[in-house]
Amino acid sequence: MTTPADSPFVPKGEPRFDSGQSCGYKPSGAPEDCGKPATWHVMWDGELDNSLTCDEHMTLIQQRWVYDDRHPVVADCTMPGALWSYPEKRCEFPTDEPALTVARQINGTP
Repeated sequence: MTTPADSPFVPKGEPRFDSGQSCGYKPSGAPEDCGKPATWHVMWDGELDNSLTCDEHMTLIQQRWVYDDRHPVVADCTMPGALWSYPEKRCEFPTDEPALTVARQINGTP
């Protein structure tokens, strides 16, 4: 039987809505997030769960958990409506109408 400590999947916490570009890694029981400047944006799974992390915690992630994709943090990473671009390895704000429609649907805006 697999225990949480043996699982290759990251234990997910509460949803976070802070738009700061700081590392959101928070070990179980820790009072606060890491808070160091974020250098990586990690896409955890197909449900679009994602987070920002520093170099130190990206190393831990690579050693410990599976993830779908990652890219260096750019200004658009925490911008509402930004979309993850797998081919470009970055987040970007859509500039064409079909992509804007998708972004609005994902973010629940008309």
